[in-house]
Amino acid sequence: MRPEAATEAELVSLALAGNAEALAALLERCRPSLYAAAIGLLGNRDDALDALQDTYLTALLRLGELRDPAAARAWLHAVVRNACLMRVRRRRELPFDWVEHAAEASDPEEMLEANLMRDWVWQALEALPLEERIAVMLRYFTRCVSYEAIARVTGVPVGTVRSRLNRARTRLADELRRTITGTALSHAELEANERDRWEDFYGVLQQRPVPRTYRDVFVPAVDVSDRNGRWVGIDNWSAHEREAIVLGVRAQIVGLLAAADVTVLEIDFTNPPTARYHCPPQATFVHRLDHGRSRHLRIHYPVEQPPSKPYAETR
Repeated sequence: MRPEAATEAELVSLALAGNAEALAALLERCRPSLYAAAIGLLGNRDDALDALQDTYLTALLRLGELRDPAAARAWLHAVVRNACLMRVRRRRELPFDWVEHAAEASDPEEMLEANLMRDWVWQALEALPLEERIAVMLRYFTRCVSYEAIARVTGVPVGTVRSRLNRARTRLADELRRTITGTALSHAELEANERDRWEDFYGVLQQRPVPRTYRDVFVPAVDVSDRNGRWVGIDNWSAHEREAIVLGVRAQIVGLLAAADVTVLEIDFTNPPTARYHCPPQATFVHRLDHGRSRHLRIHYPVEQPPSKPYAETR
């Protein structure tokens, strides 16, 4: 079936089956009405085009969430409206709950499962420069959805985050057309293997917190930082983390996103009764990899939830 002869529902079905041309045809067919909606909400061409690009990237990355192919146009309009309202909020400092969160899962594991993308999309993502890829992964697949949160995770200004995402939107559409399926490990297998690896790591570590457990997943000169400090070298980092584990802190992986050289872990912490405020309840770990091992780890805490006592600086 030629994309130009297909219905919108048929284009969605073809896109979910791995047909990039079908997705491009769907977006092009809906472009006039999406642009008109963006202009109506934002009032100027530049902002409307930015919102349209954001909508296209969301469609590329999250089409799998669409349960009814016949509702594709309505879903895209909800996405573009959300993109526009986010821009209006940044202008006027409107309350966050005024923005509608279209097609957003409430549970991290449900969100991860809903966003498992086709291999051709992941191969397009792999072609992006590293910093742009990290920004995209955080923006669309973790709890760090705001520009401000991504800026804190990556240690750059908000303007730099915005520029990286804008460039990624443009590059991704181009790279998608050049995606080639082959014998490479599928993305689903990559994430399954990576999840198994980190589940094994924490399982072993929490049973027996010894330094050598770190050798398989961290390089010797690993550089780790969070809002409280920095640890350079596998000995310094392992000693710091093992202190919390010995105290009784337990980590549960609730979300994982993996690319060839980046792994993002979303972790929920459980503190022991004797140290209820030792760790914040949630964290996002962004691992930049060197031949499969973490060489740089940045830890971000998306939930700002001050307890009656300050959290210890060990997290």
